[in-house]
Amino acid sequence: MLRPYSLINSHGKPHFGHFAQPVNEVNVKNTDYRTPMNTPAGKWKKHFNFKQFQYFGGISDDLIFGCALADLRYIGAVFVYVYRLSDGQMKTWQFKKPLSLGLDLTNRPDNGVSTFKSGKRNIQMRYQLNSQGERRKTLSIDLGSELKVQAKMIESSDFQTMALCTPTAVNGWVYAQKTAALNVLGQVECELGNFDLKQSNCYGHHDFSAGYMRRETFWNWACFSGKGMSGNKTQTPILGLNVSWGVNETGYSENCFWVGNDLHTLPQVQFKFDRDDANSNWRISSQNQQINLSFKPEGMHKERLNAGIMATNFKQIFGRFNGHLITKDGQRFEIENQYGFVEDQYSKW
Repeated sequence: MLRPYSLINSHGKPHFGHFAQPVNEVNVKNTDYRTPMNTPAGKWKKHFNFKQFQYFGGISDDLIFGCALADLRYIGAVFVYVYRLSDGQMKTWQFKKPLSLGLDLTNRPDNGVSTFKSGKRNIQMRYQLNSQGERRKTLSIDLGSELKVQAKMIESSDFQTMALCTPTAVNGWVYAQKTAALNVLGQVECELGNFDLKQSNCYGHHDFSAGYMRRETFWNWACFSGKGMSGNKTQTPILGLNVSWGVNETGYSENCFWVGNDLHTLPQVQFKFDRDDANSNWRISSQNQQINLSFKPEGMHKERLNAGIMATNFKQIFGRFNGHLITKDGQRFEIENQYGFVEDQYSKW
């Protein structure tokens, strides 16, 4: 496993593979970015072909919430939602800005700040690494009387982050850094109520992704954070899941799950669902049955846009997982009615 300080080396090439620790900087300005014909790309292609997105989500006893910031160069996209489990009530907010005006995403996943500002509306994701090796991720949202969020998740120095960089298409690369199974502290205040995240047993996950993705990109993704049961059902460890297909598939897999601070790798997975029926059940499994999960939808955030040079058809669906996860050494964890997320995403950017 590699541990480069910066992602791009002195020759302008990214370090590929899994990293023992997250990189300090996605130093895209140092990239020797080429066209598919292996000639140096112009500065405008180098700028506009680079994409970033960051996501902070939480799952508690009575609330699910999520916030995504995406800099697609031609457009900046932000969405926020809160969903109350007790009655299925949901509130959503979406913002789109041409040329990502008002949106500034950091390229430093350890010590950086990503911000969105639109009038009096402010969103901030802050990343901090202290001298003891502890990482802190903080989400602050101020949408006036509609929504206020102050939430943080802390990775101890021995937490095993999933971090890797993979080649994509003939001339691109993607860096992905993901965490799950982390306690979330803080407050959410909105029309649905005031929620103390610690008291409601909130667990969170985070995604920091950036790179030169395919012009037309597709993925499915599944994630949850919460308490599972071991095979003898005498323990309730904190479990987190991150699996996908469609982006990081060239030589390295991001698929994994966490048991507390420990990361366990998974092989390639298959997603089966009815794309014509958003309420259909999903099946997420691997050929070796290390992962075998069903997913039943309960709510959804979706976006659809076809603007010629750009397009998106996006569904983030939340609901309940059932099934099992098995480590490579045979330890089995049962998943019963665990809330989490799946995504079905197509983008042309």
